[in-house]
Amino acid sequence: MFHTVLKLVADSLLNCTDGPTGIVSARVYLSRIEVTFIVTLLGSTLISLATACLGVLHVIYISFYVTQRYRRAFIVYLAGTAPFVSTLSLVAMYMPRVWFLSHLLGFLYFSIALWVIICLLMNIFEGRQKMVRKMKSGCSRISVQTPPLCCVFPCLPKLELDQGRIRFCEMMVFQAPCIRLIFTILSLILYFEYQDGAIIALKILDFISLPSLLIGVYGTHILVTTVSNLDELILYRYIVVFRLLDFYFMFYGIQQPVFDFLARSGVFGCGTVLPSLETAFFWKNFIVVIESFFVSLISTILLKPSRSAFFDKYPSSRSVASSVVTCEYST
Repeated sequence: MFHTVLKLVADSLLNCTDGPTGIVSARVYLSRIEVTFIVTLLGSTLISLATACLGVLHVIYISFYVTQRYRRAFIVYLAGTAPFVSTLSLVAMYMPRVWFLSHLLGFLYFSIALWVIICLLMNIFEGRQKMVRKMKSGCSRISVQTPPLCCVFPCLPKLELDQGRIRFCEMMVFQAPCIRLIFTILSLILYFEYQDGAIIALKILDFISLPSLLIGVYGTHILVTTVSNLDELILYRYIVVFRLLDFYFMFYGIQQPVFDFLARSGVFGCGTVLPSLETAFFWKNFIVVIESFFVSLISTILLKPSRSAFFDKYPSSRSVASSVVTCEYST
């Protein structure tokens, strides 16, 4: 039993003596791939280009119709998530040797996005103090019964609202991209130095860094859940932005270990041009490209300028902006 588990973690259940043993260069790979892979690559390229075009459209609208400089920068970063991840995945589909780099950079971008979305939250309320003041006026309390701990500890209490606790939750989020950056650098050093010989060490690093990521996600959920009922966020459609990022990150994070397990258990066979693990990640990246397109498309529909107070300079959004001002004066 232990031997089987060890093979699923660091090796494979397949005995691929006749299959490819190493990752070939992009030139050799593209000259030998089958028709199915060629069609998939062409489809992925078109989908990724569509995602990039939507991303450019988003940036143009944000640049023209969002007044505040810092708010504009935060929204541009979040809007760039899907195009950036899609481009990384597409490059990894064309160049199999960079799949690991693509995965690490994607995770790092998402980790920073967790912090950015909290910075955007603070920007809406013009700082932590004003946010706490408005939360206290609504008798809000800090809800810690949020994912991922709510499923493990369903009876967690609500805490008294305090500026220090809000600051602590912010630091929970901030540490995630910092730790992720350190582990990304360490992982790249190991991978480029030892290649496949570093698989076990890389998995150990991933496992060690997982608590940091979960703490960051938990801190984000605590802050957003606590303020989710405030009227200001409804006008900005901030919760829609958060949910899109949240689900996108969740699916992105789950797919890597799932496809790794499927490859090592023999689902993708021994491969023809690429080994089984790299073949699995080819299809994983294809799914990520599709997901990224739908994230961009959904955000285009749900967050169009006429429906969100973020776009305060957009003509049909001025009524929304005036509603924001009315809410601020009433509180």
